[in-house]
Amino acid sequence: MDCEKAFTSIVLQTRIFFKNANSSKAVLGLSGGIDSALVAKILAKAIGAENVFAISMPLNEKISKQDISHAKNWAKALKINFYLLPISEFAKPFEKLKWKQSKISKGNSFARLRMNILYNFANSQNAIVAGTGNRTELSLGYFTKYGDGGADVLPIGSIYKTKVIEMAKFLKLPKEIIEKKPTAGLWQGQTDEKEIGMKYCEMDSILKALIDEKKPVEIVKKEFGSKNVEIILKRIENAKHKLCLAKILEI
Repeated sequence: MDCEKAFTSIVLQTRIFFKNANSSKAVLGLSGGIDSALVAKILAKAIGAENVFAISMPLNEKISKQDISHAKNWAKALKINFYLLPISEFAKPFEKLKWKQSKISKGNSFARLRMNILYNFANSQNAIVAGTGNRTELSLGYFTKYGDGGADVLPIGSIYKTKVIEMAKFLKLPKEIIEKKPTAGLWQGQTDEKEIGMKYCEMDSILKALIDEKKPVEIVKKEFGSKNVEIILKRIENAKHKLCLAKILEI
């Protein structure tokens, strides 16, 4: 990937999007991770740092101390607006629900709380919510429906995770952010690769073979192993509903 060309193109498209939306402000969740850091960089370049509002929403301020520091320092470097808003108090009422909750249901609730906060800000300030999902996550459905998957624009939605890393290095994003293990921050110890069961480089290679190169499944299985390919295929199938509006049933 030509990182300079790709970055310039995304910045231009982002600028045009905001102009057509009649909005000059953007808000995003700045987690301290590489995806949101790159999106913040794109937004600052496209619409001006003074028009970008980043909100750090850790579940636990003590556990997420390093992530908060990374997010705050990057916001300062970009000269964008920054808010720290832990969501622990917002999450407490979920402990009173009358049914047993799974770890996934709790994590998804936290993701939706964050998106609720972002849209509250957006509606209050006539701002656009910028999502931070990349192509790998979108292809696999690795996001929370109406949570981090809810956004008005996805600046890096066409870029695989490995290419996000490549672009981040080209743009000289902080090393500590680039080298950090990707996590959605939905529960303590959670990491993307551990939850999915393989490394991002493996996921992207399989996705490229299946989607971009349109190779037959059996050929891809021979190249990358049946187990991993089956994991990817299952996730792609299960993700379809997440990428569409709710189905309207006809009468």
